[in-house]
Amino acid sequence: MELATARLVLREYTTSDFAAVHAFASDPRTLEFVDWGPDSDRDTRDFLEFCRARAGEVPRTNRTLAITLDGEVIGSIGLTVMARAGRNGGREAEIGYTLRPDRWGKGYATEAAVALVDFGLSQLHLARITATCRPENTASAGVLQKIGMRQVGLLKNDRLIRGGWMDSLVFAIDAEATSPHPSSGPAEKGPAPARRTRQ
Repeated sequence: MELATARLVLREYTTSDFAAVHAFASDPRTLEFVDWGPDSDRDTRDFLEFCRARAGEVPRTNRTLAITLDGEVIGSIGLTVMARAGRNGGREAEIGYTLRPDRWGKGYATEAAVALVDFGLSQLHLARITATCRPENTASAGVLQKIGMRQVGLLKNDRLIRGGWMDSLVFAIDAEATSPHPSSGPAEKGPAPARRTRQ
C-alpha cells in the first residue's frame, strides 16, 4: 500500500528502514508522552517484522506505514481496525503517528494523518476513526483537531508512562462528518498519540 500527499509518501516498511526507525524509536524526545520505548535493537526488528506480517494478512486490519520525505523515513503512521463493531454495527479504527523530532513543527504529521483518515473513511468505509493523546501533549491534540477530529472523552489514569499514570484525551471523526482537511495555524511539534502505530 502507498499513499502520496503534496510532500510525503506513506509506504510499507522494509527491513532496510531499521536505522531510520531505530533513530526515532530510541530518542527520549519522541517518547515523552507514549507508553513504549526506548526501543532496543531487538524491539525495532520486531516492529519491522510485525509490520511485514500485518501487511500480508487477509483481511488486513493493521496498516502501519513509513512516513517518507524525499525518500527518507521521517516517522510512522498507522490505522488499526478494531475487532469489535462500533456504534450501529459500523467498523471503527484507531490512528496513531510518530514523527522524528527534527521534523516537528512543519505540518508533516497533519499531512500524513489527513491522507490516512481519508483512506480509512473513503476506501475502508469506516464508521469512525479515533485517536488518543495525553492532555499535556497540546501539539498532538492540535493536530487531531486540525484534521477534523473532536474530543469525545477523557480517560483518567489511562497510561503508565515512565513510572507514572497519565490521562488520555479521546478524539474521533465520524464517516458522516466532512472529510478531514487541515486548518491553518502552527504545525505540530510533538510525538504521536499512539505506540509508533503498533496499536
